[in-house]
Amino acid sequence: MDTDDLLAEREITRVLVTYCRGSDRCDAESLLAAYHDDAWEDHGGSFRGTVQDYVAWVIPYVRERFVATQHTLHNILIDLDGDQARVESHCVAHHVRRSPDGGDPVMDVFGCRYIDLFERRDGVGWRIAHRVVVREWQLRQPMLSPDDQAPGYLTGRRDRSDLVFAPELPRRKATSSGLASEHPAAAARGNAGPKA
Repeated sequence: MDTDDLLAEREITRVLVTYCRGSDRCDAESLLAAYHDDAWEDHGGSFRGTVQDYVAWVIPYVRERFVATQHTLHNILIDLDGDQARVESHCVAHHVRRSPDGGDPVMDVFGCRYIDLFERRDGVGWRIAHRVVVREWQLRQPMLSPDDQAPGYLTGRRDRSDLVFAPELPRRKATSSGLASEHPAAAARGNAGPKA
């Protein structure tokens, strides 16, 4: 493997991670940056079609159904062949939804693989030309209520107001010995951390 191959793998990996950011932030610009304009997306029974139609469908779909999502990539295998690459990426996608009975939220966890054809094209570099999502497993599990989660953290946003897009990181007020006095649920437990 030479330096050009290593750089190609790095660029492809960055595209994959940009897709995950776009999915979790519901950001059309990030999603579209991962694909060639004429790319095809196969998301199982949920969606099959052009990338433009996919992005127009997936953002409202996710916003309507889930409070938050987090896509994490694991094993990524990239087989380069000139200006094309076959790429297999293992993904675990967490989808937080409100409980149907109004109780604590629940999490749908989806294990899948992205099987991608990447192409390197003049002017844009490596991007996805064709993606097929392969399901491996799925589960649903209960979650802690927001009041029982660790206090004091910023919360992710599903648009360009998320901290990742901010030009500067905020410098928040310093804390002393903990947050128990600032967070009612933590104070009720007698400590600043989550329940054990």
